[in-house]
Amino acid sequence: MDELKQMREGAAKEYGITMFRRYSEPEAAHFLQMDLSTLRRMRRAGKVPFVALGERQIRYLGIHIVDLILKGDRWRDISDVSSA
Repeated sequence: MDELKQMREGAAKEYGITMFRRYSEPEAAHFLQMDLSTLRRMRRAGKVPFVALGERQIRYLGIHIVDLILKGDRWRDISDVSSA
């Protein structure tokens, strides 16, 4: 088992995230400990991976949430993201 896989599995277990489950935007914001509006701005700016299930249904895969958690604050710089 490679190191990244171990780290992902450990973080998923710690946060109670199922790796290949689709989570709603409010659920993802909760796991990432950020305001829902901030996550929406990040998504619209292309800074976070997501799954579009139509025009109004957005989901986040658990593995993507875990990867963002593992990156820490490095991905959160939204200074160049306009408030949409």
